[in-house]
Amino acid sequence: MKKRQYHNVLIIAGTGRTSGKTSLACMIIERFNSLNPVAVKISPHFHEPSEGLLEYYKGDDFNIFTETSIKGNKDTSRMLAAGAEKAYYIQAYDRNVKGAFTMVFNNIPVDRPVVCESPSLGKYIDPGILFITDSEDVILKKDISDLLPKAKRIIYSLHKNPDIDKLIFSGGNWVFG
Repeated sequence: MKKRQYHNVLIIAGTGRTSGKTSLACMIIERFNSLNPVAVKISPHFHEPSEGLLEYYKGDDFNIFTETSIKGNKDTSRMLAAGAEKAYYIQAYDRNVKGAFTMVFNNIPVDRPVVCESPSLGKYIDPGILFITDSEDVILKKDISDLLPKAKRIIYSLHKNPDIDKLIFSGGNWVFG
């Protein structure tokens, strides 16, 4: 069965913590802020929501929150501060990622750019673009080999130019040229 194509979704996966996922997401959101991008952060870690996160959905399989604060250094706060119109924080184990994302995605206009930070979502959907970030600062590398064939670009160290000037969003589609 062919996976649904999510042309307006750009996924950023990374090789681990400090690989630059959120920094790249914020750079992209800032560049396209006039298009009112929507940000989504997906994490497999379940914990009490921090200040600024409002419950959107709470269930046995996953939790979804909306971010309300641009202050602080939470990833979703940084994404809002970069210019996202809305930022969602999803807590879901791998097997529930697609269902949680679908619940959020169904409330986003299809012509709106979506920037999603998640190493797992790329396993379950075909996004318009998939970037992978890596850095020499990553201590415990994750195995993301199953995403490598889908990746449009692997970005090593954001200290170098990640070439996001080649990124275009037009007609509800992400294009990297």
